Amino acid sequence: MTIYNDELEEEGSQKLSEEIKSLITSLGGVIVSSNFWGKRKFAYEINHKEEGYYDIIKFEIDKSKLSDIREKLAMTDNLVRYLITALE
Repeated sequence: MTIYNDELEEEGSQKLSEEIKSLITSLGGVIVSSNFWGKRKFAYEINHKEEGYYDIIKFEIDKSKLSDIREKLAMTDNLVRYLITALE
């Protein structure tokens, strides 16, 4: 799951979503599904923001590449938060 800065507006958030999907595929991953939720209110304030654009991306990738993805996401501008979880 990723949350994008609300200042990007919907079009900018969807563009950033595509960039993240490209990152995953460039590292050998496969996008299984993507569900762009749009703008939602946060349960609590994050970085002085109250809203952001949520995106759920399900993907398959070699476990050894996860650190590369985390490193790139940590440096991505306008990405408020991200969470990577494993599905069984």
